[in-house]
This record gives sequence, structure tokens and C-alpha cells, in this order.
Amino acid sequence: MSTTDQVLGAFIDAWNAGRRPRVRDHLARVPEGPARDELADRITTWLELAPTPDLDDAARAAVRAEPVVARVLGAAGDDAGLWPSTLPALRTRRGLSIADVAARLVARLGLDRGDEPRTAEYLGRLEQGGLEPTRVSRRLLEALGDLLGASPGTLADAAGFGRGLRAAPAGGTLLRAEGDATAQVAADIAALSRAALSPAPAAMDEVDRLFTGGPDA
Repeated sequence: MSTTDQVLGAFIDAWNAGRRPRVRDHLARVPEGPARDELADRITTWLELAPTPDLDDAARAAVRAEPVVARVLGAAGDDAGLWPSTLPALRTRRGLSIADVAARLVARLGLDRGDEPRTAEYLGRLEQGGLEPTRVSRRLLEALGDLLGASPGTLADAAGFGRGLRAAPAGGTLLRAEGDATAQVAADIAALSRAALSPAPAAMDEVDRLFTGGPDA
């Protein structure tokens, strides 16, 4: 049995026993090079099909208490997904300020230098959870991922995280008018009339479209 097989077997045994083995520690047991790369691929493949480990109550509580797990669970149902924690971490790792990222995005996307302040403002809102990241354009996603060292797919997954964890609304709910339905209809018509007479919102410029126009903008 090769060293790679032995280390993989040890990892699987530890996982099945509920000991929460660290991938990095097991990879370090194999010399850097093709053998370690092969072990990483085999561990990754196994984890995709791995059974849930048999953890006792204390181990489950310890897992839930870990900061990264707490952040992930806290993001469930959040329209901002994981971006408020992911973007600042990626940016800090690259040693960039929001202004730095804004300046590089403006240059990369062919915007005017005068667009840097608004681009920085939008980036700040994304990091603070003030914008829905699934509305950013694919062009922005690709440029941002390249600048921060993350693939567009990774950023997209982080943006949409939590939506699949939300409880589904109860089906078959019927709305019943309370009180005078005629008065409600009249009020709705009046509201629609006011909306029709309101001035149209300002047209979006290129910066607006990149951050809020949707994937195809």
C-alpha cells in the first residue's frame, strides 16, 4: 500500500469516527509534488460522497461554535449572502483598500476616472450588505474575482448562499378581502394613478448597470 493510500485511509477512518480530521494536516504527511496533488484530488472526491460523521452532542456544539460555521449559518436567508464577510477578507488579503479596488475596476472595465467615487460607494454597500450581490453584472463579477483572487463561480456561490436554506412559504394560501372590497379596489386604483403620474426614475448609467442591472448588464 502506498503512502497516499495509507494517508487517505487514515483520513477516512478519522472522518467516520467523528474526529473531524483536517485535510491540511493529512496532506502534509505526503511530500509536496504529484503524490500530494493526487491525495488532494482523492480526498476531495471522497468528501463529495462522504457520509455524515457520527458526532456526539459535544462535538456538534463545537462545530456550530466555530466562527466560520457561525458566519455561514448566520448568512442563511440573508439577501447579501456571504459577501459582507467574504469581500472584505479577500480585499484585505490582497492589501487593497476599497478605493484601490474601485480604481482598478474603473480602469479594467473602461469607465471614466470620474466614476471612481461612485464605484467605491457601490463596493462599500456590497461589503456592508446594502446591495443584493446577485444583481451585479457578470462583467463586474469576473473583474472583481480577478482582482481579489477568487473565481467568478466562487463569488456567485457566495452571493447566493442562504437562499436555498430559507424555509419555503406555505403553499395554497388564499388571500381574502377584509371589510369593504370596493373601498380597497378604489384605493388601489388611486395608488396606481399616482404612480402613473410620478416622474420616471433617472436612467441608469454604466456604473449603475454594473452593480444593479443584473447578470446580463
